Amino acid sequence: MERGLRMDEVNLDGKVDYKKIYEGHIKKGKISGDNLVGLCPFHNDKKPSFGANLKTGVYNCLACGEKGNAITFLSKTQNISNKEAYKILLKEAGLYEDKTNSKTQNSTYSTNSINPINSTNPVDSTKLIKLTNSNKYTKPTKYTVEDYCKEKRLDVGFIRSLGIRNGRLGITIPYMDEAGKVISNRQRYQKDHPTRFSWARGSKVNLYGLWKLNKVREVNRVILVEGESDCHTLWCHGIEEALGVPGAITFHLDWVDKFKFSSEEGSTFPHIYIHHEGDAGADAFVDKICNALVKKDFKGRIYKISCSSLGAKDPSELHILDPDSFSEKWKVILNEAEEIDIKSFSLEIDNLIPNAPVRLKQPEGFRVSENGIEMINYKTGIPQLICRTPILISNRLKSLDSYDEKIEITFYRDKKWHRVTEQRSVIFQARTIIKLADVGVTVTSENAKFLVKFLEKLEAENFDMIQTLQSVDQLGWHNDNFLPGREGELVIDVDTNERKWINAYRKIGTLDSWIKYMKDFRHNTIFRFILASSFAAPLLKLLNHRIFFVHNWGDSRSGKTAALKAALTVWGNPEELMTSFNATNVGLERLACFFNDLPLGIDERQVAGGKQEYIETLVYMLAMGYSKVRGAKTGGLQSQKSWRSIILTTGEEPLTTMESQTGVHTRALEIHGSPFKSEEDASKIHKISSLNYGQAGPFFINKLMDTMKIHELQERHKIIQDKLMKANSNHKKLMSHISSVAVVTLADELISRWLFNDDPDASLKMGVEILSSLEDVMDTDIVEKAYEFVKGWMISNIDQFKESSKGQRFGIIDGDSFYVFPQILQEALEKQGLSYRKIIRGFADRGYIGISYESDGKKRNSVVKKIEGRACRMISFDLSEAASMDETPPF
Repeated sequence: MERGLRMDEVNLDGKVDYKKIYEGHIKKGKISGDNLVGLCPFHNDKKPSFGANLKTGVYNCLACGEKGNAITFLSKTQNISNKEAYKILLKEAGLYEDKTNSKTQNSTYSTNSINPINSTNPVDSTKLIKLTNSNKYTKPTKYTVEDYCKEKRLDVGFIRSLGIRNGRLGITIPYMDEAGKVISNRQRYQKDHPTRFSWARGSKVNLYGLWKLNKVREVNRVILVEGESDCHTLWCHGIEEALGVPGAITFHLDWVDKFKFSSEEGSTFPHIYIHHEGDAGADAFVDKICNALVKKDFKGRIYKISCSSLGAKDPSELHILDPDSFSEKWKVILNEAEEIDIKSFSLEIDNLIPNAPVRLKQPEGFRVSENGIEMINYKTGIPQLICRTPILISNRLKSLDSYDEKIEITFYRDKKWHRVTEQRSVIFQARTIIKLADVGVTVTSENAKFLVKFLEKLEAENFDMIQTLQSVDQLGWHNDNFLPGREGELVIDVDTNERKWINAYRKIGTLDSWIKYMKDFRHNTIFRFILASSFAAPLLKLLNHRIFFVHNWGDSRSGKTAALKAALTVWGNPEELMTSFNATNVGLERLACFFNDLPLGIDERQVAGGKQEYIETLVYMLAMGYSKVRGAKTGGLQSQKSWRSIILTTGEEPLTTMESQTGVHTRALEIHGSPFKSEEDASKIHKISSLNYGQAGPFFINKLMDTMKIHELQERHKIIQDKLMKANSNHKKLMSHISSVAVVTLADELISRWLFNDDPDASLKMGVEILSSLEDVMDTDIVEKAYEFVKGWMISNIDQFKESSKGQRFGIIDGDSFYVFPQILQEALEKQGLSYRKIIRGFADRGYIGISYESDGKKRNSVVKKIEGRACRMISFDLSEAASMDETPPF
């Protein structure tokens, strides 16, 4: 394409990305369809009145009336001619070709002159220019002092008097200290250069114009502008108290000290006038300086000035428009200065990202927005993208138990905010922060160190603003708090894998609806007891009661699972809270540890099949209430966890057998029967449980804590226990079960009064019925079971006890007493999987066998008996009580 092409010869619509052109200049810009709306850059806009069509490039401001197309927009915002603006658009469209010097003039317009450099790894891009539409690189056009003076309408001699000279590709602008010694050199290049500015190696970034601080002292005023060209403009008009800040947000905290002057009266402070250029970057420029002034306790007065009301972006542009009228216009600008209330400013918190869940201050050297995190290159003053994911620190979590501290971050991904908690050692190490990539943060091994530096600065800048919360990793009681329902200041902190359990403790439906549905089903004693057991779980710790199982067993389709679901609706979603016996011991241990003081629901005992040893090991493990001691990966030991809960289980078979250990029997309330009158009722509960849950438990906890004292609960439990003992003739042998049933009865009393508004006396009746439905102590105690077995075994083998026995002799009969050879009895017991020594000791303790004493007084669990004239030791059983129970003697 030939140079000099008329502007009406090419239709650029569809070839130019107008979004890139406008987005970099429009503050608070929002895109809806093909339109962008935001604050107008041509006047001091307070409400979004500027609109641009991103298909045609046409724009219009409803407030100031400014309108045009992309050519006029670039012309006015870049301070260039329409022809130059049109050439930029052609380059952006890939349609421009300079035939007079095609080898060196093919550089296309880089959107970096509008938008900040977006590079994951900050690099010095002054050495190369990347073409927008090709992978080739070419040398940029040389930029001279003469070019600069022509562009800014400044005198060449004046600019050279400041030490500014031509460099290899651009002009070199020296930065000098107060003594006039050069401390830095900054390069300035052509507008189409990808990096407009760069610093010479070894340069120390500082304020521009420090050698004019004497003038600042003289007039007691300093004017802070962005960049060097505004300083040049003001100096050439005799306004020598101007100093330049090399970049919108590069103002250093230490620079405030330059404005504290010592005198005989003490420190004095000049008035500071901060120039606002009227765009988004200008807000950051003013905020950055004011923040530094607040931190350094600056005592002078602060003002904000702007050229926007006179139709210019900055002093340089105001001068270019009309150099002769500049001095008068500048007086107007100073007269219109707006004083900044620095005290109220110090209370403001930056809204770094609109609609973000936290509000924080911008950290030194970084900028975070909805587009990601940018790090400011202090040499160039240009922000460079280091992470495309906006990240903020929302909380610090300090463990209530271990005092370890974690960091909770919130990040924006897929149009919503996410939260994740990690150890400080993960967040603040480049080697480990890559772990965040697994949850969606765009962190790699390349940008990890920059992200760590950002988070470090973000925390330091907002240390007093980031809230520190106490965290726990178990539900249930934590001093006077209870999770869920009465969390207080506590927050739960768990691994990602356990997050689903936390989410299960949520509320659906209403408490009134839940009460209405559950009330009718409480007429069934078994259902009522299982439901009350769920409320009783948090009482164990308050009553200092041991863990126990409530096991409902019976035929299939009797509604056992439905009743378990109903019990779990007290606290949350039953489908998500319920587990099964098809799990490892370690898995169930972790669940018990996590649920802590809440019920643990385990369904379908039959899935364990004939693995009775597994079942009994599980019962012992969960009943102990504390985890195994395990080694940590990093050395040492893992922290040991504990719990105290009621385990709700179901199955078609009981948990125990005759061979089960005594400890298993005493820990399990095994209730046989259906919790419902019909399968239809069970089906209703299944449906209700999915629509109403999570309301009753938190209500119960709050009512409990607000109206009851621990000693009152303990006294009432004792009273109920005494009443249950009186109502049961076998109370001495059922003591462990009576205590457990009393806990559930107490819980039922409370919910009868607080939730169901019915007679609490019915709770005691429920407890009595449950105790009577439990297996008799003879069937639940291993010693009693063994005694029943031995009696049956002796009677069924009665011939082996007679003198006329033709087979092996088991012993003798003398009246109502059986005398058994010890080795024969041991063999019979061990065939049943019973411990001979344990059973004989139990028989002796309960008086079921005869005992004797040695000459030294030592007790023996056997007696001496003569058989066929010879004395030997035998186990003696007196069955006179059993004989009196029948009309016909058993022998």
